[in-house]
Amino acid sequence: MADIKIGTPTIATVQKVGNKTKEEGITFTTRADDVSFASEFISSLIKNTFKFDVFCQFDSIESLDMNLSYRFVRNIFNNKDNIVKQSNNLARHLYDQSIHPDISNGEFYVIYIKDCILEHKNIDALLLLKTEAKDSFLTVSYENGEYFIRPHLGLSTKHLDKGCLIFNTQPDEGYLISIVETSTVRQDGRYWSNNFLYVKDIITDFQYTENIVNFCSSVVQRINKENPEKSMEMAKASRRITQMLQNGIEINTNKLISSLMIDDEITSILLSYQKEYEDRIGKMPETFRCIQSATKRKKITKANVLKIGTDFEIKILNPSAIIEQGYDDEKKKNCLKLYY
Repeated sequence: MADIKIGTPTIATVQKVGNKTKEEGITFTTRADDVSFASEFISSLIKNTFKFDVFCQFDSIESLDMNLSYRFVRNIFNNKDNIVKQSNNLARHLYDQSIHPDISNGEFYVIYIKDCILEHKNIDALLLLKTEAKDSFLTVSYENGEYFIRPHLGLSTKHLDKGCLIFNTQPDEGYLISIVETSTVRQDGRYWSNNFLYVKDIITDFQYTENIVNFCSSVVQRINKENPEKSMEMAKASRRITQMLQNGIEINTNKLISSLMIDDEITSILLSYQKEYEDRIGKMPETFRCIQSATKRKKITKANVLKIGTDFEIKILNPSAIIEQGYDDEKKKNCLKLYY
């Protein structure tokens, strides 16, 4: 996770953006409001909803200037007095991308945040939010000697439909962006990140760790399913991998994956799986620095379950556990020895 401290929100705009296919229209803003009073609320919202371990940046087929969101955001960073005009430009662009039938109308916020700290550097940031689902609140007011309880709908610090925090750094590469998008492809086509922002992932050691651990996990699961007689050896191999995955250690990818090559048959299968995976995800790096939090997300849990025949399963929780496979001559059966 990056070393980040959120600064102070200063000004913000809000527009209403509907579904273009349903001709719901846009309500543009005419002013930017002072939101410094909401600093604690906005900081809590960011802290509760953004995960700063995966970042992306604006992308374009030809040049970044062809990406409208990038252009409007850059104009705000260059002169925040333009925030009203550029926020309306962003709202129009968002509306033009809101053509999926499942996209709901909602408020679109553009919030300028000054004096953030990113990796010990002081920079400004821009927070873009689209709120479609509202949370219910009860407020209590005291009027004319009596208390009144009234229901309200509003934005919660613990829920966010769609958002992005854009840090004013590396502008020529497309800035540094953290994204929240709770929808799925089935619901609205992920129009926020794919169409409105049009971003690409910045591949970091966190993602390399997550991808490679995920690959190893999927390989072990597939081999156990297709070759159950090899589950014992695969479990031992998975424990070797678990022991190699130590936080901050630089790991040779080929050496890690070769731990799964228990025999010639599995080696052939593994190389085939690796080609499939790299065709889909991208080429694996020669080395990467292990990030422990990424391994926790993608634990090789299935690899630690030994299937013994058709009647038994043993779950090995300790990666350093010693297990020996043998044969009992008296009972004429296979057996295991577990040392603890």
